[in-house]
Amino acid sequence: MRITLFASLSLCLASASASVLAASVAPTPAQVTTAIQQSEAERIQRLEQTDPAAAERARSLPVAALAASFKAHTVKGCLPASGGEIVCIVGIKAGLRDGYRAMAFRDNPEPWVLARREAPGVNGPDATQATAAMREFAREELKKNPSAEDAAELTSMMQSLVVKQLHNCYLRRKDGNLDCEAMISTDGQPEKRVIGFGFALEGSSWRFVPHT
Repeated sequence: MRITLFASLSLCLASASASVLAASVAPTPAQVTTAIQQSEAERIQRLEQTDPAAAERARSLPVAALAASFKAHTVKGCLPASGGEIVCIVGIKAGLRDGYRAMAFRDNPEPWVLARREAPGVNGPDATQATAAMREFAREELKKNPSAEDAAELTSMMQSLVVKQLHNCYLRRKDGNLDCEAMISTDGQPEKRVIGFGFALEGSSWRFVPHT
């Protein structure tokens, strides 16, 4: 299977086939912004008790102005996590910087509260879900253009491709997608490593998006 196929084609994937993950309620961007501001206020309150000098620095004009500039503009989706939390992929602008990060919230949305300041890990689709997504991709591409140059390869992909493992996944700051390497096999052939696999979280479902 040529790697260039995945680097050049885009995916049209039905959400029902993309993932079997349970749906989660998601905060709005405004609610995320409020949760961030509340978390910072609570941090300063704690510093007042343990490190008054640090609390004073946090209230200084440059630091306070940067903290006040944090605004969420996008919530790509959320997934249930352990310990009564949900993990969301959120687009945030702070000053001149703009990018995506994972954030953990308590799963009680009244109101939405950050579970912790540290960025949590994001669990992407498992190998079975990734296999179904890629086969659906091939099916949709063939429906759109059954005489495509890569029709034979797409047919093989639709009928026999198996994702054995996804690994080395990381969250891309620029678009909030997971970028992964994959071990795949088609037609019972030996496994091969393919790079440039991406998964976009939409609501509570993953959509396969090849990256260049």
